[in-house]
Amino acid sequence: MDLRVPAVTSISADLHKYGYTAKGASVIMHRSKHLRAYQTFLTDNWLGGFYGSSGVLGTKSGGAMGAAWAVLHYLGDEGYLRVTAAARRACEQLAAAIEATPELSLRAQPEATLLAVGASDPEALDVFAVADALWRRGWYVDRQGPPPSLHFTVNAVHDGKIEPFVADLHASITEVQAAAASGDQGAYGTVE
Repeated sequence: MDLRVPAVTSISADLHKYGYTAKGASVIMHRSKHLRAYQTFLTDNWLGGFYGSSGVLGTKSGGAMGAAWAVLHYLGDEGYLRVTAAARRACEQLAAAIEATPELSLRAQPEATLLAVGASDPEALDVFAVADALWRRGWYVDRQGPPPSLHFTVNAVHDGKIEPFVADLHASITEVQAAAASGDQGAYGTVE
């Protein structure tokens, strides 16, 4: 989507995600000056008089923007093509592993590098408990819902790490199922 689509009124890009830059150099574009005016922060509730800024934070360091500029120029078109291919490869590998795991199901086929995963049978498997078990094995997985889902933002650093993750995922599922079978679910359904 872009601003040529009538319903799109703004576009934002967080360069720290797939731009691989430091946080703090996000970009937002508005369809019109009128719409952008709603983002402007204005106050006269301080001793300096009337103050206006593009956001509540006011003055910001140029460090994050300088770092983003350096990364964008360092990677260039070829570098971004390389890291994008690595992220997509890892995402496809993870999606295939999820599809091959009977206890789990993809919420949708990934069109880019984001995955949402749920339990094939939510009554039989608590995916949040699986996330807790993965945490104990050193993996952090975002929890979302409803319905209860695990959310994966796959990027280039995950390329080559899917196999060990999937091994731990299967071990975590087995652990959660064993706990459920024994009736010992107390610690598994909580966020630690």
